[in-house]
Amino acid sequence: MTLRGALLGGIAVMALPAMALAQTAQTSVSEVVVTAQKRSEDLQKVPVSVSVVSGAKLEDFAATNLQDWSGYVPGLQLGANGSPGLVNLSIDGIGPVAAASEVGVYVNDTPLGSSSSFVGSRAFTPDLMPYDLDQIEVLRGPQGTLYGASTMGGLIKYVLKDPDLEHFSGRIGGDIFGVENGSGVGGAARAAINAPLIKDQLAVRLSVYDENTPGYIDNATTGQKGDNAVTQYGGRAALLWKPTADFSAELSAIYSRNHSDNQAIVAISQATLQPIAGPLSNINTLPEPYTQALQLYDLHLDWDLKWATLTSVSSYQRFENNNTQDLTDYLGVYLPLFGLTAEPGQVDFHQHYVLSKWTQELRLASPTGQRFEWMLGGFYTHESGVNDEIYDGNDGSGAPLTALNPLEFADLPSTYQEYAFFGDLTWHVTGWFDIGGGLRWAHNSQNFTEIVGGTLVGSSPPTTPAETVPGSSSESVLTYQVSPTIHLNSNSILYGRIASGYQPGGPNLVLPGESLPSQFFSSRLTDYQVGVKSVFLGGRASVDLSAFDIEWSKIQVSVLYPDGFSAVGNAGTARSQGFDLGGTLSPIAALTLGANLSYDDARLTQAVPSITAASGARLPLTPMWSGSLTANWTFPITEGWRGVLGGGWRYSGSRYSFVQGSTSGGAPQGLEAKAYGVVDLHLGARSEGWTVSIFAKNLLDERAYLAPASYFNDALGFPIDITAPVLQPRTVGLSLDKAF
Repeated sequence: MTLRGALLGGIAVMALPAMALAQTAQTSVSEVVVTAQKRSEDLQKVPVSVSVVSGAKLEDFAATNLQDWSGYVPGLQLGANGSPGLVNLSIDGIGPVAAASEVGVYVNDTPLGSSSSFVGSRAFTPDLMPYDLDQIEVLRGPQGTLYGASTMGGLIKYVLKDPDLEHFSGRIGGDIFGVENGSGVGGAARAAINAPLIKDQLAVRLSVYDENTPGYIDNATTGQKGDNAVTQYGGRAALLWKPTADFSAELSAIYSRNHSDNQAIVAISQATLQPIAGPLSNINTLPEPYTQALQLYDLHLDWDLKWATLTSVSSYQRFENNNTQDLTDYLGVYLPLFGLTAEPGQVDFHQHYVLSKWTQELRLASPTGQRFEWMLGGFYTHESGVNDEIYDGNDGSGAPLTALNPLEFADLPSTYQEYAFFGDLTWHVTGWFDIGGGLRWAHNSQNFTEIVGGTLVGSSPPTTPAETVPGSSSESVLTYQVSPTIHLNSNSILYGRIASGYQPGGPNLVLPGESLPSQFFSSRLTDYQVGVKSVFLGGRASVDLSAFDIEWSKIQVSVLYPDGFSAVGNAGTARSQGFDLGGTLSPIAALTLGANLSYDDARLTQAVPSITAASGARLPLTPMWSGSLTANWTFPITEGWRGVLGGGWRYSGSRYSFVQGSTSGGAPQGLEAKAYGVVDLHLGARSEGWTVSIFAKNLLDERAYLAPASYFNDALGFPIDITAPVLQPRTVGLSLDKAF
């Protein structure tokens, strides 16, 4: 029997106890509604592996970014790189290998970030402050049929609160907190208000937030303490108009900005793989700030035609990322060799990425509850990307080399255009058996121009382009999904799912005289999945168990061609096999326990010589084992006041920064980070709209690397430095909120 057969058969065996218990299930279970299939459906009846993190849980844990809550979701792994937004994502072993993203991020029905390989979509992930939202949905496995490009690993979906047409409400609150080794006291303020303007027809919802986190990374070179302070602020405005019972229009605008003065990384010794200057110290000479800013505007229209619902989702976003790296140790010492300075100097590297993206989706969906439920739709997007990379030099005192800067620059303006058509059909064959399926055909075309210049490549003046090279590509892709479902009873299902997904290809940079392919093609994968969902013990317990076998082909990597030149190509195959288990239990009415467990064996099944990765090498950011435990207990304090005590433990096994054993320019890249576990705790009280809480994140002050260390080479290709992003130290604070 193949491992795939063992997984698919084994999951059915593991599900038998839940099925047996499910036969006595009651119907009093509290329903969690998700929009994973672009319909509002009961989580327990959706034949997709999906987890939900509620807005209330995020508030209990004082979560402010992906790092704070991702460890409580089975299968989701985070490679944080030192600041909110500098994040790589992986779901069920499908993670950051190529330049484009493998995991999508959505706000309601709007995709965030670029689908191309040219605007830093893998390195820069929209990292929203999780405030004033209903929930976050995490979909595991390829979602190409309904969600399209760059969701082949899965997606994260922020579901925001809609304006309420009937009731006036609001809330205001704030936090004060300290961080171990922090440079000061942190604080946050937040507020939200909902106001019906015309009862039952027109309402507005407004929310704002502002949070400041003190730095906790010291700089051993400059002597500065806590130089990685972070600020996060933003807000949302939403206007809902419902002139009739059959039509609604919601217009919303979001602004989000994250800024860190420096990044939360430490310098690691090559010889010992231990911190050079201390577990919370870096050695950069020049500042390494990072800023992420998002503007998102969308218009959502729904028209109930009785026989179907017509939905239109239009959006525009401007997503900007600015990152600076100190390359003094890599290039500064070599400036005299180029005749630029008499003594070693300083060099910094600026990355400036701007995405301007328009999207339009139209879909027509049948009413739910019919024997045949269908959906037809079309999607269009147009992206314009700015990708500027600049090397600037300073003399030994830090004064800019004005006459020589930029030492080198590379601009890569690009466009990405895609149109797609999709359809989805579910046939309720009997009262206990359904079968669903879907198709999506998409076509994308891309253009870019590489513009290179600077003193080191002979430009005079340095800002003059020395070389301009265009490129273009075009490709069509078909994805599909099939999902049979058995309804064991009203609260339990057993399902299977076969689904495909893709990551778009793109044009290659081909210089004059090089014999290279003009484009690389999309990565493809197919996920074979089977799962069981059940609510039992009278609604006091639930289980969600799924097993997967994901076959990944045409992986996008750098390929060395016979003439000695390299370009992005499609090489190698991989397989990710494992299971995700989640469950809850309420032994008494006031106590809820939760547990998640994931096993994932994700490896190359074909060697990739260009990165010196052998068959069997583990894929990046994927621990073999990960999981979490949570508990929440409410209890009476005095008349009108109830206490809340809760906490969690999240565990991640060892994982690799890139493909295990891989190299780049002779430097190892696939380095291993050790396993770690983190304890979070909160204790609070609630009464008549007031909530006061003491919270602790990383209570035991665990020292851990959020992503494995990475080597960097100097100008001659020698590895001279290793850096690693670290987990935020123990953070303890007080939170106060008033709802009205």
